[in-house]
Amino acid sequence: MASSVERRVTSLQYALDLFVENAPVKTPIDAVASGKDIGYQKNSVFARIIGLGLSARRFVDAAYFIVAQEPEISDTYEVSLNFFKWLMRYESHNKKHFSSVVRSVKSAMLEVTSGPVVSVDAKGRLLEDRADPSEADEDADDLDAQAGFVSVTDDEGDWLELIGRVSVRNGRIRFRVPLELQRLIKDPENSYWTSLLVTSKFKLIYARAIYDHVLPEVPHERTEWISLDLIRSLPGKSWANFAEFKYFKRDYLEPAIKHINELSDIEIAYETRAGTPGSRKKDQIRFKLRRKEEASAADADMLSSASLYLTLYKEFGLSDKQFVQIRENRGTWTDARIEQAIDYVRWRIAKGDDIRRASSYLMKALAENYRVAEADKQISLLQTKRVEKEAAKDVEQGARKGAVAASVAAAEAAADQRRQDEVRAAREYFASAEKKAQEDLVRRFVASSTIGQRTIERQGLKALEINENNILTWPSIAGIFASFVAAELRKAARKSA
Repeated sequence: MASSVERRVTSLQYALDLFVENAPVKTPIDAVASGKDIGYQKNSVFARIIGLGLSARRFVDAAYFIVAQEPEISDTYEVSLNFFKWLMRYESHNKKHFSSVVRSVKSAMLEVTSGPVVSVDAKGRLLEDRADPSEADEDADDLDAQAGFVSVTDDEGDWLELIGRVSVRNGRIRFRVPLELQRLIKDPENSYWTSLLVTSKFKLIYARAIYDHVLPEVPHERTEWISLDLIRSLPGKSWANFAEFKYFKRDYLEPAIKHINELSDIEIAYETRAGTPGSRKKDQIRFKLRRKEEASAADADMLSSASLYLTLYKEFGLSDKQFVQIRENRGTWTDARIEQAIDYVRWRIAKGDDIRRASSYLMKALAENYRVAEADKQISLLQTKRVEKEAAKDVEQGARKGAVAASVAAAEAAADQRRQDEVRAAREYFASAEKKAQEDLVRRFVASSTIGQRTIERQGLKALEINENNILTWPSIAGIFASFVAAELRKAARKSA
């Protein structure tokens, strides 16, 4: 069976194949029609990234997708620049703008922490401690500062740049990613699926920023209450940070929600509230989330093969929530473990064990790491062979009995047919015989106490009342008489022989 490493390599090769196929006709990645997804398991810690522009987010997606395909840590990663730009849906030929995108990404940082997150800007100021809007406007032209948000909890922390050194030479791009981030990228634990076919479609930075922020919570179908100021600042500094809520809602939030619902694999709604006691100002927001039906392509691509997905979907009938549970546990629930659980459940079903729902029992087998021991397989195999041997023996015996019964039935049918033919021939002979022969046959039949007389008496008649003209009038007498005539004819035939 293919390993998760093989799956990743195949995913990268698939992306390359799509690029080679679509590059000549200049079809961008967001317009590609594909039955298979292009993406990777993104660690939930990357949902904390704020302050990146739209192109910068796409740059990070493309870079991390490439990093995620390699099983081992690497010092540098290198691919075709055209392929890299295709992955990030970058269609501009403006070198200065691409350089500004790279600088934007390199100036952004991420703090790896398990504590609560508070946002600060590039100058180290807490968002809630900003002096005033006019002070922020003084930095509005600083592109690097716009992308410089990090997350901090206290005076201590680990701030990591999202991308290390980036070099473009001879049509190829080489880049480095910090070791600590590579481990997070390659480790699918505590992760969620990110599809480049989806993220490349976004054209509004607020839509993309909100999408990235809420995507890890899709399995839970809603987020916790979030500070509205944090949502305002997701793409970085702009007028949206300080606009009245009604204008922020009209110009940024509502268009972003509509954009997400139209273009992405999820549907999103929101509600707001005044979270500060004694205040009527709405300062908190919560998003309600639902994955669209067509998003099941990510579930299929999460696994090593289409056949494994179809086995889970059709044979075991896994629900969307169960697929999400598998996705959330991909760090330990590898393809091999899934196959192991499938093998175990099939074995239990073949044994005739009482399993009410195959899907639920499969999930339990996955969680508990159930497996079939080789010894148990041998026992089941021997039992199956024994049952099959006994069944074959019963079939053979049944076939022999059936053959005998069929032979007897055929013989009986043939004998019965012969008797019927003889009786018919006897009646025809009697009807065409001369009167003297008829009288002689009737006389001998009536004189036979065993056959003739008893047959006549059962009809309430006397022997004197029976003659050659009326003996065939009574059906019961006629039948016995015909058999008698047949017997007489056989005797005559034997004598003449």
